[in-house]
Amino acid sequence: MIETVFNSDDLPKAERFAYWHEITCRTLMPTRVNVDDEGSFRASVRILGSDALQVSTETVQSLMRAERTPKLIRRSDPEQYLLGVVQNGSYEFSQLDRESTFGVRDLILFDSSYPFHVRHQGGTHVMFRFPKKLLPLPFSKVTPLLATRLPRQEGIGDILAHCLFEVTREPSRYRPSEITRLLNIALDLLTTLLSHELDALDSLPPESYREALIVRIHAFIHQRLGDPELSPMTVADAHHISLRYLQQLFAADGTTPAAWIRRQRLERCRQSLTDPHQNQRPIRAIAACWGFTDNAHFSRLFRATYGASPSEYRASYQTFVRETTSPLRE
Repeated sequence: MIETVFNSDDLPKAERFAYWHEITCRTLMPTRVNVDDEGSFRASVRILGSDALQVSTETVQSLMRAERTPKLIRRSDPEQYLLGVVQNGSYEFSQLDRESTFGVRDLILFDSSYPFHVRHQGGTHVMFRFPKKLLPLPFSKVTPLLATRLPRQEGIGDILAHCLFEVTREPSRYRPSEITRLLNIALDLLTTLLSHELDALDSLPPESYREALIVRIHAFIHQRLGDPELSPMTVADAHHISLRYLQQLFAADGTTPAAWIRRQRLERCRQSLTDPHQNQRPIRAIAACWGFTDNAHFSRLFRATYGASPSEYRASYQTFVRETTSPLRE
């Protein structure tokens, strides 16, 4: 797995900007950058991933203007799409005569093969980049979405942003193979998001269509896990497919729609039972929050899945936490 880490605080002030510019041009793509005061420039960068899929998080604490010119593109073009997600700050971005301002959690897609300009006062963003050939949509369909604000308030866009934030927030928690898997999921989510915006799911190759539809269905279910009326039939209806086809989609992964929904609900309940902020919350209330209306039925399912009743599981976890966090006594 590729990992590059840079923090300007590790260098003398006079060298910070030049070294940061060199490392970002080498590991991301060549750009021309100006800052108001190189002497006060501060920045940090972390890049993770493989040769194909990479995610980076970058913080710049200076007013900065950057551009990718036709000359730089002719000199070096990785032929990539890049998806930026703003964590904090405000960014002004333009490409293909489109100009937009992006704020917290906004998503922006752009193309390394076209000139662009970006200006910001300082902030943090996550950047997901990958070869254009990996996105199973025609270039001509993607181009109208470049440098526009992609939907992110709810649904696929929000899940995509959360996935990328999760990878970069504390990457040491994940094995390299898990980071690769998460980045592949991010690519699937982006494919689904763009397809939805273009109403282009039908134009995807069959396997890509199936994968994109599954991601979309999973996102739909996660948003509605607390609704006791959620069922395989409501999922099928919401996606304009037959119940039989929905069952075939899940059967390819060795499960059923009902079992997958049930397992997701149980896992959310298990997480709540181990959350110290919910120690005093009644188990019945936790179960109801995630769609279980029959407490006895919930307890049976929980025991069958985790080998203990909900109350036993909570008590055992609390005991484990106390024993592992208590100071050693002689």
